[in-house]
Amino acid sequence: MSSSESLPPALVQAAAEFNAGLYFACHETLEAFWLADVSPERDLYKAVIQVAAGLYHLGNGNVKGCRKLLTRATGYLERFTPQAAGIDVAGLVAKTRTVLAWLETASPGEALPPSLVPHLTLAAV
Repeated sequence: MSSSESLPPALVQAAAEFNAGLYFACHETLEAFWLADVSPERDLYKAVIQVAAGLYHLGNGNVKGCRKLLTRATGYLERFTPQAAGIDVAGLVAKTRTVLAWLETASPGEALPPSLVPHLTLAAV
């Protein structure tokens, strides 16, 4: 059995979209799942949506919007470290913090280096 077989299909799809840089699609996929969710992980999904939206904003040159969403998302994510709902939360927090630190010194219009791009890593639950 693959590690993603026990995870909700929407989460698996959202992770694939996130990791492909399709942040708007990830946001849409996960938002539909999040809105229907009533589990304790609801805020975790909200945080992932915020990270995706923040990276989407960054890609469109909206650094202020990116910073705001990533900062808010980190606050939510920290409550779920190191792992929850099959998500490597600690890894996502670390990468999100790295992006926030990079934003402090990045030149206007500078692209996020590929090595700093966060990934959404899933594991079996």
